[in-house]
Amino acid sequence: MHAGNLILFGFGIMVLFIAGLVYECTQNPSVMVSNNYYEQELKYQDLIDARANAQSFNDSLLLIKNQGEVLFKIPKELNGLMQNLKIELYNTSDDKKDKNFVLQKNEEGIYKVNTSTWGSGNYLLKLHFTSGAKNYYKEFNYAS
Repeated sequence: MHAGNLILFGFGIMVLFIAGLVYECTQNPSVMVSNNYYEQELKYQDLIDARANAQSFNDSLLLIKNQGEVLFKIPKELNGLMQNLKIELYNTSDDKKDKNFVLQKNEEGIYKVNTSTWGSGNYLLKLHFTSGAKNYYKEFNYAS
């Protein structure tokens, strides 16, 4: 074995190793939190304000887990003037399981969402609604 042959052999192994790493990187897609992330970032102050509005109702704005469904309880003072109730379901590990729900207002302030089709995993439930002239936003963790 000549020293030049050893260097070429080592270089060849290094090239194969790097090619293997490049192949592995292309097999794992990089997924952003949402497709319109940058537009949402520009409106982030609105989300901070909506979260602060909901903070004053933190004890009465609740998520209740039942078998096969999730109940959202909204206080009567917010439910009376409420409009545009939207729930975003965000799966932390698989963006194909993300869903959006628009719920119709009812007088009781209790809203049901069926969870039987969600599949297992950790979810972040994002509750958005408007009551009066204020926006409200609250996040709930949900594991199934």
